[in-house]
Amino acid sequence: MGNPIIHFEVAGTNGTALETFYAELFKWKIDHQGEGDMQYGFISEGSAGAVGGGIRHEPDGKPEVVFYVEVDDVKLAIEHAKALGATVRIEPINTGDVTFGMIRDPQGNSVGLIERPDSTLEGTQEHNPTT
Repeated sequence: MGNPIIHFEVAGTNGTALETFYAELFKWKIDHQGEGDMQYGFISEGSAGAVGGGIRHEPDGKPEVVFYVEVDDVKLAIEHAKALGATVRIEPINTGDVTFGMIRDPQGNSVGLIERPDSTLEGTQEHNPTT
């Protein structure tokens, strides 16, 4: 098995409106947090299926959908991605709960990488971009 997709985000310039849209369209339960430029809507666990997600408010950004893949080591995965032609969008950041970063693939798509401290990803070594 390869590295699993464990999170997704839908981003737009009006996060509150996107939260309302997706809550109404798909019956997702969304926990709105923050104000101003720091808004984020956490999609309640199980509300959108097995993969968690969120609605990201990007007042100066562009609309996009990003998926996050779990890796053993974000720094190593970013280095491997760069060797394959990717560029770095967000250098690794440790939030205390996880370490995440973001790359742009060779075609410009954003892909998030997440390292959880309790993750072992057993059985994924042959496909793990960090090895």
